[in-house]
Amino acid sequence: MAPRSPERGRLYRRCGCRRVDGRQFGAACPQLKGRSPHGSWAFAVDLPSADGRRKPRCRSGFPTRKAAHAALERALTCERTGLHGDEDLALAAYLTEWLRTMEETLKPTTFVRYRDYVRADLVPSFGRIALQNLRPRLITAWQEAELAGGRGRTTVYRIGATLSSALGAAVRARLIADNPCRYALTPRPAAQERICWNPTQAAAFLRHNHTVSALWLK
Repeated sequence: MAPRSPERGRLYRRCGCRRVDGRQFGAACPQLKGRSPHGSWAFAVDLPSADGRRKPRCRSGFPTRKAAHAALERALTCERTGLHGDEDLALAAYLTEWLRTMEETLKPTTFVRYRDYVRADLVPSFGRIALQNLRPRLITAWQEAELAGGRGRTTVYRIGATLSSALGAAVRARLIADNPCRYALTPRPAAQERICWNPTQAAAFLRHNHTVSALWLK
């Protein structure tokens, strides 16, 4: 018997092999017996529909039982919380659409900053991750890598704040249950920290002042 979720639903293995009549074996393929790596994992669960009847929802193609179980739990969470997000919606697609909707509501300069952060930083870093799979630890790891690579703390904060705004809109649209940035973003840099220069910037400023002073003394 296929293993069941602690709440509802069932997990099973299936494949795309076909019978002589052209129909798929599905979960009945003889090659699925034992510990064979043949096929992939799937889940099935009955979810309520608009007409009050329970409608079966099935998804397959998961490489492991654990992955199928996680997908099943996400489906059940969506049912409990009223979410209606697409579990396959990647962040790249969501952020692109979010930008489109924000263009008419933001100041032009703010929109350009958001657009640049999304295209140059957020999509390359998180674009392939499904919106529903983004976790605080992934955001924290990204921040640490950016800071370790010499990125300014204020810039990293502003990019993270842009991501937080986008995810906040996803929460309001019931695409995700919570905003993972709430638990991951570094605190907003203090005013004195935001204007602090690194040694290279300070040296450039002093050279500039020296040049200007020399011109005035001539």
